Amino acid sequence: MRNFPKIIFSINFLNILLIAAECAAIIFLCLYLPAFMPVAAAFIIIWVITLITVIFAVGRGGSPEINCSTALFIIALPIAGALVFALSRLRKKERGTFTVTNAQPQGGLEAAAYEYCGICGAGYDKAIYFTGGSDYFNLLFKEIERAKEYVYLEYFIISRGKIFSRLISALRTAKSNGAEIKIIIDGIGSAFKSGRKEMKKLRDAGAEVKIFHRLLPLVCMRLNFRDHRKIAVIDGKAAFTGGFNIADEYANVSSPFGHWKDTGVAVYGAAAEAFCGMFLSVWQGGYRSEISEGGKYRCLPYYDSPPDRAGFCENAYASAINSARERVHIFTPYFCAGEKLSSALEFAAMRGVDVRIIIPHIPDKNYAFELSKASALPLTAKGVKFYEYTPGFMHAKSMVCDDTLFIGSYNFDHRSMRLNYECGIAFRGEICEAAERDFWNCLRLSSRLSQGKLTRTKRFKRFVLKLFAPLM
Repeated sequence: MRNFPKIIFSINFLNILLIAAECAAIIFLCLYLPAFMPVAAAFIIIWVITLITVIFAVGRGGSPEINCSTALFIIALPIAGALVFALSRLRKKERGTFTVTNAQPQGGLEAAAYEYCGICGAGYDKAIYFTGGSDYFNLLFKEIERAKEYVYLEYFIISRGKIFSRLISALRTAKSNGAEIKIIIDGIGSAFKSGRKEMKKLRDAGAEVKIFHRLLPLVCMRLNFRDHRKIAVIDGKAAFTGGFNIADEYANVSSPFGHWKDTGVAVYGAAAEAFCGMFLSVWQGGYRSEISEGGKYRCLPYYDSPPDRAGFCENAYASAINSARERVHIFTPYFCAGEKLSSALEFAAMRGVDVRIIIPHIPDKNYAFELSKASALPLTAKGVKFYEYTPGFMHAKSMVCDDTLFIGSYNFDHRSMRLNYECGIAFRGEICEAAERDFWNCLRLSSRLSQGKLTRTKRFKRFVLKLFAPLM
């Protein structure tokens, strides 16, 4: 019964409901419609509406893979599919647009970030790379307890448990210091993980809480845009991001899928103000501010806020991979890259670049694991090396391209690159080398990806998954 809510709100269950609705509609047409008009005329009207809907879906721009899957979905379910697409266009004013008013991008990737996101590079004095949840949460809660001005938290998942209890304790200390506390929680990610009791505890600790696209009993396609970010900002001086959510498994307090491997980073200095701006852009519905100058080093914070500001990370990754000469090393829990990134990885491997990707050995979602294997198969034949993290679940989200580290909340899949609110940061220097050492340490614990026996059933399952992967 514990998995019942996950089943109810899964993409597969939604597809089953839509197919059932389609069958019911066809039965209704066949039994009752002839009294009003010929069945042939009814079906012609339905397919004309479907054709018009497909034209709108494909003509709106955006990712070709997502448009193709949307068109296939509408054609397969000409009544329900068109209705769902129509509902998806009824959206509120988009949130998440952040603009740095004193931006002075230094060309290259920074210039592209400014054009896509309205953001540019920023200075920082210190950065810390985390290889596990214990150190991440220890420092995060220590910084929260020191807060004097504000604590801003934006997480896909905030779940009940021991880590949540530690968070409440830290927030109470921050509130006693006079700090303002604001929290954004995703409505899908935290559904059934945080209830009224947890929300009350957060508010009693002094926090203002907003739910991003609250889970509703009605079909609401705004839910397709999810806030997958992991951001903590304390007093505009320190910011945390990476793969960690607020839940016990991220610190291996509980181990539902073996050892949970994750990574994150804390950055101190002006760069923290960029993450503050990202947070407030979602909280307020848009935000403009300056970022302080100075700092010993320079990094590039970045984000995606679909549908208006989306696609930066995908293009930045593709550019970095295409420019790589020595190495492309990737941690990702889910691998389902679009044509742009797949081609970049394939060509890099063919150029002699060392392309290695570590995915989980014990998956949290079986369909996602099968999809990762299906996506890996053609790239393996071209020289891309895939590995399974043998101790358990690989949830880390980072990429090292030569001397540059990209780390944040992005998975290597369509959803993260095009449909989710995401964030990340790019570094060079010592922190990149720390991430590279972590990669090799994990590689020693990993084994080459095993495809197993590809039966006809498994091939068909993978074929269907890949068809609708951009919408999952």
